Amino acid sequence: MSTYKKFVRMLREKWQVEELPESPLLRPDDGYFTFSPFQDTEENFDSLKSTSSIFVKYQPTIRKLNALDLTNPLNLNYQTTYAVQKYQRSNQIDLIKQLIEVSREKLFPQIAASEVEITYPDILHDYFAQQKFEFKLNEVETTDRYLCKLDIPGKHYYIKVRMKFKTGAINVVDFVLVDYDSSDFSSQLDSIWVENLIDLLTENKRFIFDEAKYQAEKAVVAKYTNEPRDQHVIINDVRTVLKVMSLGILPAAKGINSEVKRKIRHLYFYYVYYVNNDVDELVSVVEQIGKAEKYSADILAIFTENLRETQKNYRTAVKTVEKKNLTREVAQSSLGLPDEYYGDYLQNWHSEYDF
Repeated sequence: MSTYKKFVRMLREKWQVEELPESPLLRPDDGYFTFSPFQDTEENFDSLKSTSSIFVKYQPTIRKLNALDLTNPLNLNYQTTYAVQKYQRSNQIDLIKQLIEVSREKLFPQIAASEVEITYPDILHDYFAQQKFEFKLNEVETTDRYLCKLDIPGKHYYIKVRMKFKTGAINVVDFVLVDYDSSDFSSQLDSIWVENLIDLLTENKRFIFDEAKYQAEKAVVAKYTNEPRDQHVIINDVRTVLKVMSLGILPAAKGINSEVKRKIRHLYFYYVYYVNNDVDELVSVVEQIGKAEKYSADILAIFTENLRETQKNYRTAVKTVEKKNLTREVAQSSLGLPDEYYGDYLQNWHSEYDF
């Protein structure tokens, strides 16, 4: 049974649940990709206010192609998230508490209630003072990080839930009090759950790509590197590029197509500087992962041709820099040399849970 089906079954045991349709990953507007389940549920917060059901939405998403710090082991460009939403206005504190407790008992029974931490902005002090919690409560200053910007009226606040994991804790779900009214503590409710993090806790694996569903991809990359960060970056990048290309967005010079081309360049440079200076190995990785995930031969050919083209352009750029003695600024802006060429290497994201 899939993680999502288990998740919905868990909810149905306690609440009346209605499932919302999945949105296309590629959007018809300038947003390019669906990056959050909320994007196509906004109108429900107005039109379904009288409905007492809980609504659930399964949604594959793609986040910014070239703006994520992949030295963070929890960051992926392409991942699946679930929204759990309640449109009927009420004091949602009991529902939040029950959703955390039910998920802990059904999905993560190894985690004690005292190993769950709810972090909330101090503007919600009175909201959380209403009742006692078995979970740890962490009140912090109300900064922009806890203000949710939605295209619907009202003030909206994040509540972040972390669960103990290995040497640290991971943020499995964020709740949002939608259109919060401090006079009676009422709001509507949105939340986003990350499937890979649910699986990470359920399977008790160290990193996302240790999970059962990624074993074919990991086996391919493990032939060339056993470093967790290398595996994370390479599998993430290959899967993301293949998915985007399957949507018809091929590497080119303009618009979102240029972002795909840049993603391929970043993958090439990462492999050259952190794994091995051999594009043939990387081409083999792409071909093996692509075949395992059943992508077409045409897509694989375009991907690998771009890797080889990147290598050719890179070698030409290096010769040009050495011949003309160009400054770093000129070389990077005009020829696209990476920071690593100048000795500036990536540092792992640092927290209590890292590589």
